[in-house]
Amino acid sequence: MNGRVELKPPLIWGRDNVGIGLIQALRSKRVIAFEDRPSSEEIHVAPKSNHLVVCERGDDLAQVIAANYAQAFDAGLFLISQTEREHSDDILERFYSVYDDRDRSATDALRELRNELRAIAGNIPIPENGSITFISDGLPFGFAFPEVPSTHLFGLDLGISIIHGFAAEQPNARGVQVAALVNPETTPAPEINAAARILSEQRLFARVYEGPAASVTSISEMVELFPYDLLVIATHCGDVSGYRWTYQFTDIEGIDRNLVVDIALGIGRTSEKDLLNVTQFMRFVSLDGVSWNDPVEKAKLYVGKAILDFMERTRPNSDNELKPVTKDTVDRVVGSAALKMYDNNFIAVPRSVASEGTPIVINNACVSWRRLATNFIFGGARGYVGTLFPISTTEAESVLLRALGKHRGKALPHAFWSAQRETYDDDARRPYVMAGVYTQRIRATAGDVPRHIVKELRHGRNEWTRYRDQGGPHSSDRKRTVDAHISFFERELEWFHRGWGID
Repeated sequence: MNGRVELKPPLIWGRDNVGIGLIQALRSKRVIAFEDRPSSEEIHVAPKSNHLVVCERGDDLAQVIAANYAQAFDAGLFLISQTEREHSDDILERFYSVYDDRDRSATDALRELRNELRAIAGNIPIPENGSITFISDGLPFGFAFPEVPSTHLFGLDLGISIIHGFAAEQPNARGVQVAALVNPETTPAPEINAAARILSEQRLFARVYEGPAASVTSISEMVELFPYDLLVIATHCGDVSGYRWTYQFTDIEGIDRNLVVDIALGIGRTSEKDLLNVTQFMRFVSLDGVSWNDPVEKAKLYVGKAILDFMERTRPNSDNELKPVTKDTVDRVVGSAALKMYDNNFIAVPRSVASEGTPIVINNACVSWRRLATNFIFGGARGYVGTLFPISTTEAESVLLRALGKHRGKALPHAFWSAQRETYDDDARRPYVMAGVYTQRIRATAGDVPRHIVKELRHGRNEWTRYRDQGGPHSSDRKRTVDAHISFFERELEWFHRGWGID
């Protein structure tokens, strides 16, 4: 032997179904070479384990990441057709309004949605006694395949989401030590205190925000800044009433525009008298008379720079601030997904959570999947569990406590799958859907948790103070926000000093 390694010939692949080509190359330990030609029509590589990755086509980078994710699990890979955004939105809207049609039973509506999702997914080779990860732009395919546990990953920030999930499950990782539980007492939520007890028995540090302590301001600060590993929310969630504003302006390309938007507001009190903290959710309704959700007419519409110009001119303190010409009210701002707190509505926006940590979020509220799943994952959450349609207090309590208690230690997709099977039996109701890497679990680990929390709080305070003092925020509004963040950390540090004697 001359010591040279004989390389296998490269796998030659075309421009289509790149994920299938890549996983074949990974499995066979061959180099892959792409050519500008149609590739194999293969859409399935069989698993070596009992896990299957189902990935929407349309985004080649997502397929590349899906192939590597599947390889890490020895999983199979199956490609399905991409669903248009308007169609996805329509399906999610029908989940939301499943009880609105008085002439039809909710069970029939849910079965129809299940069948439609299965038709979109096609003939998926469901692994026997296995599990599935769905990678898409937000459709809850797992609802349609109750035979096996499943989870979802979104195309947006797909790579970093997978890194968050894998990193948290490494043997030397902290695991889950700090739980924050939210019960504004706006709807019965007996599961919160029971969940706090279960988690405490599992050696988690559990802090409950309930009643007046669950105000919009306190919860918005906690969600963003407190270093929790697990967040459990139990309250009413749903689209809220708001405003319809019409803007008329000439954009930077000299085109006269008519833009209609819906606005929902989340309002929280601040420490300053007569000053409120307002969060605004905006949904585009139409541009120049064309509905924003009409794919046919919208394809004919020249959008150009209109939206970019509008966003720039409606920023706070804009030099050329744009004002609406009319303001009307609407009964529902679609997609606003407000969480009802003790004093007002909390509208979660895409921003970092848990002091830039990667927590698990269980949103045990009605219709808490739409928008909020992608928002929390985008904000850094490594796992998210929400619901597709309204649920009762009884079932919310049953599913959550079974998942946290009886099925503790299992991967979260499996824990909630088992809890739903026991709660609903063969019923079409399977409202809970999971997002995140499949292996996520509530893995409690021992440690000096209060001291760890103080360390993280001190780090957060120092970072925001450094940002403020070294020329960070330029606007008065931004400076006020930064000062409020620093005050939050200082209050928390004082609380831990008084209660735990930690400096």
